Amino acid sequence: MSHSAFLPRWARPRMLGVVVLLTALMSVGSAVAQQAAPVQSYDVELLIFRNLSGKETPENWGVEAAGAAQRLDIPEDELSSSVLADVPTVAAPTVTFPALPASKMKLTAIEDTMRRSRSYQPVAHIGWTQPGYARNAAKFLSVSSLVSGSSGLQGQIALSRGRYLHLTLDLVLDGAASGDGQRYVLRQTRRMRSNERHYIDSPKLGVIAVITPSSGTDAN
Repeated sequence: MSHSAFLPRWARPRMLGVVVLLTALMSVGSAVAQQAAPVQSYDVELLIFRNLSGKETPENWGVEAAGAAQRLDIPEDELSSSVLADVPTVAAPTVTFPALPASKMKLTAIEDTMRRSRSYQPVAHIGWTQPGYARNAAKFLSVSSLVSGSSGLQGQIALSRGRYLHLTLDLVLDGAASGDGQRYVLRQTRRMRSNERHYIDSPKLGVIAVITPSSGTDAN
């Protein structure tokens, strides 16, 4: 039998109001706790290189193949690589993030192999740590904050997190630095899995990317 059955009739509505108020306060407290939860941070590492041979393959680097059969589907509420390619570049506010220490870099051995190769030429090896921002609040990182002006590399990069991690690249290698006077562009967005190497390419400019949770674990 409910405890309210022992209360006078005039007191029962007041008791019900107290219960409703307590329930509402508990819901608000739960929502505040969820909002206060820390945002997962990620170590982002990119090895950007020129493909001198025109051979579009990740070689034997243990990275995700770039072929259509190996690409993951992107939900309808998110832009695919092909859609993004048709969207004009919009100037976005850029930010800076802490640089990733050399001791945390995972692609150094691959960079060394490329330097000894006649088919590939490293352009930049960069890394930083940032929060996993929501897709509607993505922060763009200016490439110029990570590379020297002599590299000839320009553009911006963004890591965001919706249902999945996404890496957006808008890179340009100018003709003065390309070695053949040509200007090369790599503009894609790609769904990523943390702790895996991914290969992203255009005919002459490629990127190997690794995204690692900076603390804890991640399932994406």
